[in-house]
Amino acid sequence: MSSAGALTPYEIKRDERVARNKAILAKLIANNPLHQHMMVRMGSKDDSDDEDGERTTKTKTKKKIKREINLEDVRRSGRIRKLPAPIYTTFELNEDLGNGTKNRKSFNSAVGKKRKSSESEEELKKQKKSIDKKSQPPSSPQSLKALNAKLKHIYSEFLGHRIETNDGGLKAAVVHELSPIAHPKFSKMSGIQEWRNCVVLYVNVGDKYGNSYDNVFTNCGGCITWFAQPRQDEESSPIRTILSTMSKKEVSCEETKNKALEEGEEAEKSFPKWPVHLFCRMEGETYTYCGRLKALNYEANKRPMKFTFQLLDAPLLRVSQDFLSLVELADGDVHQ
Repeated sequence: MSSAGALTPYEIKRDERVARNKAILAKLIANNPLHQHMMVRMGSKDDSDDEDGERTTKTKTKKKIKREINLEDVRRSGRIRKLPAPIYTTFELNEDLGNGTKNRKSFNSAVGKKRKSSESEEELKKQKKSIDKKSQPPSSPQSLKALNAKLKHIYSEFLGHRIETNDGGLKAAVVHELSPIAHPKFSKMSGIQEWRNCVVLYVNVGDKYGNSYDNVFTNCGGCITWFAQPRQDEESSPIRTILSTMSKKEVSCEETKNKALEEGEEAEKSFPKWPVHLFCRMEGETYTYCGRLKALNYEANKRPMKFTFQLLDAPLLRVSQDFLSLVELADGDVHQ
């Protein structure tokens, strides 16, 4: 312990630091105009102690002396001081920069006006879809889009018949019969499949209690209504394939059946290809192959889009009990 009145080593170092800091501060503010201006204003007040040792303030009557301050040395916003904005460019303000800037502004203005006046909402949608299509990665070799469905096989073996399965994979059983490879990649949730050579629709026409769905047969099983996915429109790839059947000349079901029964490589090549095929079922049951579909009409502005299809193979399907169990027969002429 140190004796009374003597400073400890810590206090000595502290005082040295205080003195050093005061000296540094004095150097920093010595030439600062704002500090000088403040000291002038404070110089008009004189603090002194009265006889009782209390601190009092006496105001001098001496007139304040205004000192001119060099504003260039004042660290204050030029905007607040109402000074013109500084120019940081390497050229003079009125220097001729050529016609590049003017031409670029004129071009941008013309393009903007042209877009506003000529591009409709429909054109913008088409451009967006074109970009999205280009940005899509290529299909996997095992995806359905890269594979040709075995249409001759499915037509000759399963027209009007159920495609049974023992493992519970109802849609997988259909894909197994259509696919040329053992394990293709596909979505079990989607009701519309794109193959390389066709589009396949999976439709539920009723639940397990016998209640019908929105997809219903009409004209004694000669037609069926179908609803596309909400996000699909006329520019969607599977919808374009479906719409192509409206102008496509169909081959009769009798001729198609005869071609399907022929054997050999030449028969496989000569079998009439059709772009849209239908598989139907009651909820929870296996799918029945209902043949080829031809689009008769559709509602383009409705979402989801509503289609009416003709079943091209209805005359052959009507002798199948599996097909008739799906159809609620109604009065009216058969649409062929």
